[in-house]
Amino acid sequence: MSEPIDVVAVFRDLVRLDTSNPPGNEVIAVSYLRDLFDRFGVSYEVVEPEPTRQSIVARIGPETGREPIVLISHLDVVPANPAEWDYPPFDAVEDAGEIYGRGTIDTKYLTAMELGAFLQARTWNLNRPVYFVATADEEQGSTHGMAVVAERYADAFRGGIVINEGGGFFVPHGTERLQLCTAGEKGRCTVRITIDGSAGPASFPSDNRTVATLTDLFRRMASHPFPVEENAVSRRFDEILGDGIEDPFLRAFREYNRRDAFILRQYDVGSQINVLPAGAAFEVQLHLLPGRDRAAAEGILDAVFRDSPARWEITDFRPAFISDIAGEAYRALERAAATHFGATRLLPVFALGQTDGRFLGTRGCHVYGFAPVTDAIPFSGVLERVHQKNESVTRDSVELGARVLGDLIQATAQGE
Repeated sequence: MSEPIDVVAVFRDLVRLDTSNPPGNEVIAVSYLRDLFDRFGVSYEVVEPEPTRQSIVARIGPETGREPIVLISHLDVVPANPAEWDYPPFDAVEDAGEIYGRGTIDTKYLTAMELGAFLQARTWNLNRPVYFVATADEEQGSTHGMAVVAERYADAFRGGIVINEGGGFFVPHGTERLQLCTAGEKGRCTVRITIDGSAGPASFPSDNRTVATLTDLFRRMASHPFPVEENAVSRRFDEILGDGIEDPFLRAFREYNRRDAFILRQYDVGSQINVLPAGAAFEVQLHLLPGRDRAAAEGILDAVFRDSPARWEITDFRPAFISDIAGEAYRALERAAATHFGATRLLPVFALGQTDGRFLGTRGCHVYGFAPVTDAIPFSGVLERVHQKNESVTRDSVELGARVLGDLIQATAQGE
């Protein structure tokens, strides 16, 4: 099965394009992709809500009324300080099969492998649309990227099978070779808490209660008894792993899959030396399982902050979503992972962070975080690379990943 493009060469070309966000400047990567699509005769649209903040949406396959396949990635990357790197972060240096550069694993390798599968599929007898989507601004909230694309393509993408970042990493468990696959994202309820008080010296007792109130609230949030709430993801996770999970990441995932949680985002208690702060403010997020609405979040907050002098306000609420892990698309992904990466099974989890998939999962799409890498980079190794110096991914991961996604398209979108 020949590739229409050299996916590794395309990948290295993309890494060499500095799309650090801020400022973004994704236009240079979109220009590169436009040239490729023009070369292969693929139709596309450029979405540009702000100058230089471009995303690109390309399509192959007929409009048949069947749910589409949507391959998504983002083109922006976090900034890099060249002085900290062993190799220049935008040179895509290859050393012993490892390719180094900012954005290699977040997420230009996914862009390249999706592009390879997409261009290969253009000559197949497809029974539904297949979209390639590469967006701007994911690293800064997606306001200039997927937020706009998802709205514009709401009808076209509805109910689709979406491949996204966030999974594809090997985790150890006995003799099994398990690859993580995110099958949903927890909801995010962002809360601003304000504590009013009066300033005073720290060297002797006073009526200042700001610090006491702050520490009491931290204690309340840390000890809040979130109940276990089983769901399709947590049940499948437990079915695969059974009892006696040894790996600390897997133990943490088990709890994350079945409980809500408080996450402290930022706080401000002043900066004066030897002075008790007059007030304090901090921001937390409630990470909520599927099925929790804003009223449920308010009930949790009422319970935690009851009888506290602090004031709280919900500043943003984004619902959770969960994807189908019993259907043909998920099974096809699992078969392809076994064929090309030797994975025993896919291990479903909820994504640890927010991705562009949230704009589609809450619109009825089934979003799977699966950007596979070889076992040369285990999950712990991925965490050490993302947004860090010397970010890298293996050549084999890019090549094999393109084959996995090609197999997925064949299994779900080829033929009558």
